[in-house]
Amino acid sequence: MVTTTLAHVDGPPLSRLDELIWIGDIPALGAKQCPERAAIVFPDRDRELTYAQFDRSCDAFAALMRERGIRSTQRVAYLGKNSDIYFSVLMGAIRAGVVIVPLNWRLTAGELAYQLQDSQSQLLIHDPELAAVAAQAAALGGTSVQLIPTESAAGSQSLEAALARSAPRTPAPHDRDQVLLQLYTSGTTGRPKGVLISQYALSVTRHAELTSAEFGHLRTGCMILSAMPNAHVGGMSWVLMGLVRFGTVVLTADATPSNMLALLRKYGADHSFIVPTVIRSIVDELRSRNEPAPSLSGIYYGAMAMSESLLRETLQVFACAFVQFFGMTEIAGSATFLSPEDHDLKKPHLLRTVGKPYPGVSLEIRGPDRGVLARNVHGEIWIKTPTIMLGYSNLPDKTAEAVVDGWYASGDGGFLDDEGYLHLTDRIKDLIVSGGENVYPAEVEEALRRHAAVLDAAVVAVPDERWGEMVAAAVELRPGATVTPAELSTFAREQIATFKCPKLISFVDRLPRTVSGKVQRAEVRRRLREEKNRA
Repeated sequence: MVTTTLAHVDGPPLSRLDELIWIGDIPALGAKQCPERAAIVFPDRDRELTYAQFDRSCDAFAALMRERGIRSTQRVAYLGKNSDIYFSVLMGAIRAGVVIVPLNWRLTAGELAYQLQDSQSQLLIHDPELAAVAAQAAALGGTSVQLIPTESAAGSQSLEAALARSAPRTPAPHDRDQVLLQLYTSGTTGRPKGVLISQYALSVTRHAELTSAEFGHLRTGCMILSAMPNAHVGGMSWVLMGLVRFGTVVLTADATPSNMLALLRKYGADHSFIVPTVIRSIVDELRSRNEPAPSLSGIYYGAMAMSESLLRETLQVFACAFVQFFGMTEIAGSATFLSPEDHDLKKPHLLRTVGKPYPGVSLEIRGPDRGVLARNVHGEIWIKTPTIMLGYSNLPDKTAEAVVDGWYASGDGGFLDDEGYLHLTDRIKDLIVSGGENVYPAEVEEALRRHAAVLDAAVVAVPDERWGEMVAAAVELRPGATVTPAELSTFAREQIATFKCPKLISFVDRLPRTVSGKVQRAEVRRRLREEKNRA
């Protein structure tokens, strides 16, 4: 009798929850334990915020909310690039009981107007250089939202000036169901949805990392660099990982390789979170300069897949620990991680995975009927964790579809191997069926990235009379590199089955991406369909 092992795996249990550090308590605890230590360094504006100053600024923000008539549970939108001010707003919002709605500064006024209207934001905090689009978005949304700049020439009417004032002490509440964030999804598969995230969810995620041995090299008082966008759960979580350890966060809005290398060396930061596209650029920059890599203790990456070839190269360039995250907004961060020990060039099969579940997280791979599949069988990734969102704002039906009996249906495809490691395939809706064969874009993209001239690739389906769906690829080349579609097609056929190889290859200057670095497949699909129709 053959026993089938089901695709279910549990992460380590959460421990010592009685020692949970609530996110809202970080500034006050830091002010007691290390008041003069820098909490956030913001070299873009030559500013530094100690933990004592951080704590006072949170009280000042809570006082400002009372002055502006913003009541508990009401929404305050934030439109800006990375800034130290954002975290005073975030932590101050907990004390005021208001909900922060981070907005992507790259969006159009129309897109911003939808999110302002959907969230019913009462106040829109914005960078001075975004004043015009902020005003236009407020007008298009037809709301009476108040506008306040983060900074101004005069200073008196800016948020920066308000945060510097003295204000009464306002304690941070500990409410499991208090909504802290309304984060909008990237909208790659439809209209953006407002994900409701609690302070408790963010706190538990940080606690899981604090009590996990795999994160032991991130020590109390660490120095980390962050260039990930604050408006994204990944960038926000990385900063919180440093703050919950009462470390110093060097924060920048400039993610260019030259700036990141300069900041790593100037401040001696020992850890950084870097998305694979930026890692690729940093490695290329070091190669072109013929310089050694900065001394780091750890590099963390996620938000998108890293090709095996890039991972191998980066492991050789940076002699430090590597940790990979896989997660999403709806669970307030990460579901799995690939530990430093698993980043072993002698174990290449592990480098193709996104690791094992976080503490307190359970994973299952389910089929279309929601039944649990067997190990090594592709299906949809379902996640159970105490950090699941409170729901989608104003969308009870969508919430009920996504969260079933405490499990979150991620929409991501993958499988669990015999060792319990999670392998990603693609978004379920991104699966290509060409000539009756299933083609997983991630596998084709990995094959294309192995070519020395290819920086990145996005593979999608386009309609085809003969095949039903044709495999098509948009390819971004490395600077100065050249290759023809025929050469790349021949190379791909040496890596994967012929039916998986792209029948249409289009070279682009840059792949369209969201603020978090994810490829906008809908846009790639639209462009490639147009190109096929013109042919």
